This record gives sequence, structure tokens and C-alpha cells, in this order.
Amino acid sequence: MDIFQYIPNLSLLYPEIIVTVLALMVLIADLVVSKKRKVIIAVLAILGLLVALLSCIPLLGVNKTTFSGMFICDPFAMFFRILFLVIGVLTIFISIFYIAMEKIHLGEYYALLLFAILGMMVMAAANDLMIIYLGIELMALSVYALVGFLKHDLKSNEAALKYFVLGAFTSGILLYGISLLYGETGSTNLGEIQKSLIAGGSSRTAVLAMILLIAGFSFKIAAVPFHLWCPDAYDGAPTSITAFMSVGPKAAGFAALLRVFVVALLPLKEEWTILLWVISASTMILGNVMGVTQTNVKRLLAYSSIAHAGYGLMGLVAAGNVITISRSGIEYTEDGRMGIYMVMFYLLVYTFMNLGAFGMVLLLRKNSLRGDEISNFAGLAKTNPFYAAAMTIFLLSLMGFPPFAGFVGKFYLFTVAIQAKLYILAVIGVLTSVISAYYYFLIIRAMYIESPKESFQLIQSKSLVFALMITLILTVLIGLYPSPFLNFARESIFKLM
Repeated sequence: MDIFQYIPNLSLLYPEIIVTVLALMVLIADLVVSKKRKVIIAVLAILGLLVALLSCIPLLGVNKTTFSGMFICDPFAMFFRILFLVIGVLTIFISIFYIAMEKIHLGEYYALLLFAILGMMVMAAANDLMIIYLGIELMALSVYALVGFLKHDLKSNEAALKYFVLGAFTSGILLYGISLLYGETGSTNLGEIQKSLIAGGSSRTAVLAMILLIAGFSFKIAAVPFHLWCPDAYDGAPTSITAFMSVGPKAAGFAALLRVFVVALLPLKEEWTILLWVISASTMILGNVMGVTQTNVKRLLAYSSIAHAGYGLMGLVAAGNVITISRSGIEYTEDGRMGIYMVMFYLLVYTFMNLGAFGMVLLLRKNSLRGDEISNFAGLAKTNPFYAAAMTIFLLSLMGFPPFAGFVGKFYLFTVAIQAKLYILAVIGVLTSVISAYYYFLIIRAMYIESPKESFQLIQSKSLVFALMITLILTVLIGLYPSPFLNFARESIFKLM
């Protein structure tokens, strides 16, 4: 008997191990580094995340499981691992100045951020429902604390409390769905669940479990009607954390959602495509309609984030609509694969343009001027034309205006929806994108037409400007030359489907 077959292959989890060790090192460094040299902690966190990124290189193309099939290292997991680590690096660059201004305790802030990233990576690499749940809780508990990190800000405390209460409730719903699915199939392994459902067909218990799982994942991606926490949490959280929340946990929620529904629950696609169609349409409509009424930029971008979750769900619905299932097996079509990797590509695109938009809000943050209101952007084109142009590019990209990255992402999502004969959903997507143009142009109008109400200078933060330049370059580059990024997303799903 070979005892080594029971020893887990830890090399498949090197990125997660590095991030875990890094979070502990950051906590220790906070105890020994003097207050005047606290920036060393940020440098340590950035270098550690870059090392974790380097550790991903040998794992590209690998398709293996470890820990008795509970974790999987495949191209799909690697896509999201890399995305989460990049989000982490950019968030830390964005945070350095903001932390100093708000006098936030560095050690706990960066450690919680790293633990949130670790939870997100676990969600992407999980091949078992219980591991997905553990990853969700690790991410969620860290983000709850980060949302309420401004201890003396009542808005921050209120946002954290609302987020925690609603999050705990939906975690219970998610866990109940997992338990029902386990009772029906006898397993929490995604592949085993799929085999059981193909052999036994759909049952009322399995469908109920699916509905509960949709509710749990919809909360994580802020889809209607589980979006109520989003505007308050985004508005009350430290702006650097709002930027992180808008892209990181949302992408992690989609990573888990895609793996569970494309693998475990694919035999129930007739049921979940209908439900997700309704959620996608409702999310796009409500997110964009509510965005029209906002004057606070953080709340405006929160409703924008809700709407973009609807666009992402469109790709999953399109994929489910064209995949054929029988007792002999599953027939994956190219259109089905395209629906999934277009969701992944859109998450990649959304990351850079949304981080850039929130970075501009931070750039206006100085003393009494918070940069949260649309009126704070008045006359920016006259005082700082370059940054006004940068913000315009981010907003046009979020709108889906060519030739920027957001246009490419939306174009392909609408294309796969039409190919899957989801004509009404595609029309809703196009019309709601037109509606979104109104509230994005409110900010552009303020920058270029209105006069500044008070004279101000943008903050001088090299780290923040560096992060803005990276996001700006990628937003333009992906729009002009999307092929390498599309290929990266396409190659990341062939082992999944």
C-alpha cells in the first residue's frame, strides 16, 4: 500500500500558502516596525503578493486535484487566482495614502485584506461545496471588519452592521442549500453531484437546494433582489475598501457561481436558466434606473456595480441555454463555452475600469473635501485636464462606449446572448446600457461644463497615481487589443467544460 497517495500535493496550493504566511508576517511586522516607517508594511504586502503571482507561473496549464478532490488546480482556478492577486496589489497601492489620511491601523487593515484575498482564492480553487462555503466565510468575515474599519464614523459602523446581519442570514441560506443537496446526492463534491443528478434526474429537493444556492451567491455578487446591502456598504466603507469590494468579492462570487452551476448543477439547467434570466434582467434594470437618481458618486457606482452583475449573469444564462444534456453525457458547444469565458473576460475588464473610477474618487479626497459627491468633480477639466480625461475614459468604458474595454466586454456578452436566442435579455442589456449613460454623463458634465465651487489641489500620492495609470492603460489597451486577454479567458475554461 502506497501511503504517499494520502499526502496532499501542497505545491498545487502554493499561492494560497504564500498569502497565508504573508498575512501573518504583516501582523508581526506591524508590531516591530516604528510608526514613521509603517510604509514598509505596505511594501511587504505588495512584494508578498508579487511572489504569490510568480508562484502561479509553474501551475499554468495544470489540471489536478488535491486534498481528496476538495481542491482543484486548473486553468479556471488560475485565471481567478491571478485576477485576485492583481486586485490585491492595486488595492494596496490605492490604500497607502488613504490609510495615512484616515490614521487607520496598518497591520490589521492589510492582514484583513490579505485574508479576504485568501478566501477569494479558496473559492476559485474549491471543488467541494463545503470548501466553497469556508472560502466565502473567510472572505466575508474579513470584509465585514474592513467595511467598519473607520471606528469613529457612524456611517461606516452602520454599513458594517447591515452588511454583517444580511450576510450572516444569506450564509445560513447557502448552507441550508448545501445540506439539502448533500441529502439528495450523498456528496458535496461538485463532480459527484453532477453524476448523481444526471443519473437520478431533477427532484423537488434538488431544485429547492438550487434556489437556495442562487440566493446565497446572488448576495455575494449583489444581484437583485439580494442587493440591498450594496449601496449602504459601498457608501459607508473606507473608499479604498469600497474599490476592493466592488471588484474582488464580486469576481469571487462569480467564480464560485460559475463552477457550481457549470459543473455540479448543470443537469438542472432547465430550471436555473429561467431563474437566472429573471434575476439578470431585474438586476440590469434596477441597477441602472436607481443609478439615475444618485448624487453621491460612491452610491452611483454601487448601483452601477449591481447593474454589471446583471450583465455577467447574462453570459451564464446564455451558456446554459445552448448546452445539451442527456443520460449519455453532456454536450458542450462552442457557444456554451463562449458564454462562460465572456463572463470571465468581462470580470477582468470590469476590474480595471471600476478600480480606476474609485481611484479618482480617492484622488479628490483631501481634508474636508471627500470627493464623494458629483459636485466635487465640478471644473476638474479646467484645473486638472489629464485626470478629468482619465475619469472620462473609465466612465465611458463602464458605459460600454467604444473603443474602450467595457465596449468589448459588453459587445461579446450581447453577442453570446443573441447566439443563444436570448433576444429579449440582449435588448434589455442594450437599453439599460443606454440608461446608464445618463448618470455617467452627469459626472462628465460636472467635470467639463460646471465651474469649481471651491479651489482645490489633487492629492500628491505616487502610489495612487501609479495604480490609476495601470488601470487606465489596461482599460484602453484591452479595448484596442483584446485578443490576448480573450485568449487567456478562453483557455481558462477548457478543463472546466
